[in-house]
Formats: sequence, structure tokens, C-alpha cells
Amino acid sequence: MKSPDSLRESVFDAAPALIVAEKLFEGMEDAVFCVKNRNREYIAVNRALVRRVGATGKSSLLGRTARELFPPLLAAGYEQQDDLVLKTGQEIHDRLEMVTNPDGSPGWYLAQKVPVHDTHGRVIGLAGISRDLRAPADSDPRLGVIGTIIERIQRDYAESLRIDDLAQSVKMSLSQLERRMQAVLKLSPRQFLTKTRIDAAAAMLRASSAAMGTIATDCGFYDQAMFCRQFRAATGLTPGQYREAKL
Repeated sequence: MKSPDSLRESVFDAAPALIVAEKLFEGMEDAVFCVKNRNREYIAVNRALVRRVGATGKSSLLGRTARELFPPLLAAGYEQQDDLVLKTGQEIHDRLEMVTNPDGSPGWYLAQKVPVHDTHGRVIGLAGISRDLRAPADSDPRLGVIGTIIERIQRDYAESLRIDDLAQSVKMSLSQLERRMQAVLKLSPRQFLTKTRIDAAAAMLRASSAAMGTIATDCGFYDQAMFCRQFRAATGLTPGQYREAKL
């Protein structure tokens, strides 16, 4: 078995620009950063990732895979994304993900993953960041009118909300609303609505034995099939798997 240092060198020597990215993200508190090789092994991480998994230090993560650090069902979802990047070279941008924090509470991250190429253009690994989407403080001066939209979505998420109507309700164009929401939440209005509905559905899955169709309706999804698709896209789990895992 190769040492963590040799695993790192095999990728960093072929793509030295990774050193710059590693330095940039090391001190960021709200962004998890990692580099993985083709075996999905972590070869570089920042302190934010160490805290996210509740580890004691970076060395305890290097050379390990997501399956060794996260619950199996969540890890399977992460590995599915990794395989898409590693096998096809496709980039993943603004993937909204719900995760379980070390204290057991749910958290939301916006994930980006890109392939790492060597000088011959071959995919030799991937680099990824996930930004922690903490709720803005009530005192945030940027909230303003956006606070009204946030409150409306959080209150009426079970209804058939149209983003155009929400924008008109505060006398803004759709593009203005999009820009304001992105500035404050780092999410589009549609992403925030989906996040709110999935939060509500996850709470119902943890606290009740309600049927999936009932949960879908009560949380504002068009039908059970859409609910299942969007829930799995955000969590890596089907609603049934999430309920059984008791996350």
C-alpha cells in the first residue's frame, strides 16, 4: 500500500497548480476542499473537511475513501458523483446537497467537482469544494426585500409557488430576484424552494411513518416520483433509505 505522501505526489507532480488551490482553500471556514486520485482516495484536504467529518487531523483522512468516513448510503452518493467526473471528465457545478454534520444535525452545501488532468490531458483525479450554506443572520443588511421572499417560501412551501409570482409580489423582475437571492443565500430562488421542501420532507421522514405520497403532497412536490428524484439528488438517498438510515 502506498503512503499518503506518495499518493499525493503521483497527482500533484503531474498537476502542480493544485498546490495553489490547496493554499487558497486551507484557511476558508465555510468551504470544504479536497483532491482525490482515480481510486477516490483523499490525497489533500483542508481543515474545514477535517472538522466536517469530526477527525483529529488531516493525516487521518489521507489515503482513505468517502466510504471510510461517511455513512455507507451517503458515501455511495458521493462516489457516484466522483465516478461521473473521473470516468467522463464531466464537471459538476452548483450541486445542492444535504449532509449530516458531526453533531447529527442536517446541513446544506453547494458542491463543485472538476477533473484534474495531467499534461497529456488524461484524468488523473478530481478536485472539489463544498460551500456551507448557513442561513443569513436576521441582522444581515442585505436581506431587505429578500427576507420577505424567504419567509414566504418557508411558510408556503407546500403550495404551488411560482418564482415569477414571487418576484412580482415584491415588484422585482425575475433576474433581479435571482441576483439578490444568489448574493445573500448563494442559491437561486428555485434551489432555495427545493431546499426548503426537502428539509420539510426529511423532518417528516425522521418523525413519522407517513406514506411517501402523503409526504410529497404535504411538502409541495408535484407528485411522488418528483419528490423521490429531487430528494435523492440532494441527499444521495431515496426517501426510504433516508428513513431507514435514521439520519
